[in-house]
Order: sequence, then C-alpha cells, then structure tokens
Amino acid sequence: MEEQEIQNLAQENINNHEPAGIARLFRHSAVYTLSTSVQRLQGLILTPIYTNLQYLPEMSEYSNYGLVYTFIAFMNFVYMYGMDSAFLRYYFLGKMDRKTVFSTTFFILILSGILSSILIFIFSRPISQVVLFNGELYRLIELSAVILFLDSLANLPFLLLRAEERAITFTVFRMIRFFLEIMLNFLFVVTMKLGVYGILYANIIAAGISLLLMFPFIWKFLTLTFNRSLLTEMLKFGLPFLPNGIAYMTIEMIDRFLVTKYLGKDVLAFYHANYKFASVLLLIIVGFRNAWQPFFLKVSKQAEAPQIYSRVLRYYLLVAGIIIIFITLFIRDLLTFRYFNSFYLLGIDYWQGIDFIPWIILSYFFFGIYVIFTPAFYIHKKSHFMVLFTGAGAIFNILCNIWLIPEIGIWGAVVATVLAYLIMALSIVVVAQKIYPVPVDPVKSAVLFLLIGLIYTLYSSLNLSLSLRLLVFIVYLVSSWLLILPSAEKLKIYSRIFQFIKVSK
Repeated sequence: MEEQEIQNLAQENINNHEPAGIARLFRHSAVYTLSTSVQRLQGLILTPIYTNLQYLPEMSEYSNYGLVYTFIAFMNFVYMYGMDSAFLRYYFLGKMDRKTVFSTTFFILILSGILSSILIFIFSRPISQVVLFNGELYRLIELSAVILFLDSLANLPFLLLRAEERAITFTVFRMIRFFLEIMLNFLFVVTMKLGVYGILYANIIAAGISLLLMFPFIWKFLTLTFNRSLLTEMLKFGLPFLPNGIAYMTIEMIDRFLVTKYLGKDVLAFYHANYKFASVLLLIIVGFRNAWQPFFLKVSKQAEAPQIYSRVLRYYLLVAGIIIIFITLFIRDLLTFRYFNSFYLLGIDYWQGIDFIPWIILSYFFFGIYVIFTPAFYIHKKSHFMVLFTGAGAIFNILCNIWLIPEIGIWGAVVATVLAYLIMALSIVVVAQKIYPVPVDPVKSAVLFLLIGLIYTLYSSLNLSLSLRLLVFIVYLVSSWLLILPSAEKLKIYSRIFQFIKVSK
C-alpha cells in the first residue's frame, strides 16, 4: 500500500463514529485473541505431554522448561526496550513518514539483538546458575538467546500488521508458527525424546521459518533509511517502558524463581503447570491490548474519546467478570474430567495446584483494568509515569514473596501476585484520571467488585454442588448485565439480536 493510501486509511479510521469504531475494536480484539490463544494454546495442548513422566522423566525437567521460558519472557522486554511502544506511537502520531519509522526501528533492533545475544552466549554459565540453579545447563540459555533474537525481529512486522489493522493476516502468521511448533514438538519431544532441548529446538526452527515467510511483507515497508533524530525521539519515549516492562515481568515471573529457591523444583512444576490454565483471561487481555493500542491512538484526537474509552471499560468489566466467575466455579471440573476415558487436561500429579487458579485469574482481571487506563500516558507523552505503577507492584510482589512463601508455602506466591496486580490497577487509575479523565461510575463499579468478592468467598468457604454453582453463575451473569450496561445500550443489543434472529428465519 502506498504512503498516501495509508494516510487516507488512518484518516478514515479517525473519522469513524463511536459505535462503528468500538465494534471494529472488538472484532479485531476477537481476532487477536484467537491468534494469541493459538500461540498460548500451544502450551496448554502440550501440557499433557510435558507433564507426562514418559517424555519429561522428572518433574524438575518441567521446572527447567518453566524457568527457561520465564527467562525468555523477561528478556523479551530487554530485547525490545520500549521500541515496540515507540514504534506504534510515532507510526500514528509522529511527523516522519511511516516507512522511515519502520526501517529505523527494524535496523536498530537487529543491531541491539545481535549484541544482546552475544552477551548472553558469553555469560551463559553464570546466567544458567542464576536462572536454572545449575551452571551445567548453560546450553539451554544459549538456545534461548537464539529464540530471543528471532522473536525480536518478528515482533516488528507483527506490530506493523496491528497498526495496519490487518488482523486476519496477523492471525494467519501466528497460526502457521503454532502448527509448525506443535509438529516439531511431537518430533523432538515425543518421538526423539529430547526433553527440554527438544522444546527449544522446535521453537527456534518454527521462529526462523515464520520470520522467513513474513519477509515479503517486511520488504514492502523496508527502505535503506536510518534516521538518527527520529531514533533519539523514539528512545526518549520508549526507554521508560523498559523498566516498566521489567517491573511487570518481575510481578509475573519472580515467583517462579522464589518458589524454586524456597520450595524446590518439584513444587514449581505443579505451580507452573496450573499457572498456564490461569492464563485464559490473560490471552484475552493480550489479544484486546493488540487491538486497543492502535485504536486508542487513532481516536485520541476526537472530542468524545474519553466517552469511547469509558464504554470500552464497561464492556471489559462485563466480559472479563463473566470469565473469571466461570473459571472460578468450574475449573476443577474441567481439569479433573477424564476425556474420552483416555486423558486428563492436567496430569494427576499436578492437581494439588488447581485451587489457586481462580486467584491468579483474578490478578489478570486487575491487569486488564491497568491496560485500559494506559491511553493517558501515550497521548500526553508521560510514559515515564508507568514505571511507578509497575515498580510499586514489583517491589511489593518481591517483598511479599520473600515474606509469605516460607510462611504459607505456594499460597504466599499467589497472594503476592494478586495484591501486586491490584496495586498496579489502583495506582494507574488514580493518576490517569488526573491526567486524562475517563467517565467511570464508582457506585456500579463498587457493587460489581463486591459481587465478585462475595462469589469468591462462597466458593472458597463452601463445597458447592454443580447445580448450585450453575445457579450462582447464572445469577452473576444476569446481575452484571443489568448493572454495567446503560439501558439505552442494552436496548441496542436487544435490537441487534432481534434483527439477527429475524434475518436467520
């Protein structure tokens, strides 16, 4: 697409009226959620294999897998150092043409990715000792450096696809990598029984092939351009996201290392396995965020932007609330059911961690609120504020883990995670509302949170039968629907449902 066409497309998107804009946001969110789910679903699909002692003979091996990917997730922020956020901002709101923004970002990521990977190779043994508690496993760290480099290069074209609102193309590329990695895991882990090394080999090959497949798309936007003044501006905006990202990953990942330190790798194994099933809401939030960032930047120039953001918040509270209540009430049934009289979604040895899944998913509910209130800091170039919110959560999380894990075991990590995300959400809401106020109904929000708290209390303290849990879920479903959405909005939805039924007949 030529540059003028791109500019026209952006202007058309900005001028779209609110309902159509939000409908587009949710359509793209659904597609991105599908692609993100496919990517994360890989871990869930392969969990019955990874938790089968036939393929990973010791629970400590599954722990090594979890720790390596914790390291990769943490280092992804270092490899990107905020350039992903800077790219999106300057792609939409910058003064340079978009091909210059893309090319400058691409070339600097290649250079920094090579240097970062070289450093990891040089210091792989001490890193392995810190991350895996065993310096002899340094080859796993070296393989992770290759994955990090390939992923840092692939991240940019995926960002470009998001910016261009090419959600279907985005999903196709994600699904190609998903199927490649699944097949390669069966080859290396199931057939060849290479254990954790096989998992990493599959990741590297799939990442390399998918990057090659994306290169024709990259080539359309790539020019031999490197603008130093643009890079300086982007770094000023993006670098504050690095400590912010590190703080976020500290909240998300530090418990893995502290659980290993205090309780051992076998305990980490069932903690990590159950954590994967708690990430269902995170999949939706990441998918939503992929659509949310381009959307809020495009509508930010509209006078009614705060009202649009408020409406998005209402829909989030409705949908995310239903999800967390459903998982809280029925996750044990889903994981302990023997499917086709053949297998469980989670190995029996790992069932002792199921009880903390509802609490981890509650923490992701708070994270979604945090994501929705980020526009203020993009629009007003105050990205440096965000590290204060995640930093406060990270410090609290570390201290709570160190204090609570030796006292109450694995539940110490769970409590620390929930409280850390709650702190992040509360702090960003307070500051964002001062910088860029978004209309929020405090009474209805408070009632919703009280209702969620009541259901969590009932489920935790009483052994409810399946029929009672179904009743509780239906009551919450109806209550949240009546509580959150205004009457006019409910009437619009009823009208659309009626029209759909009429057309179907």
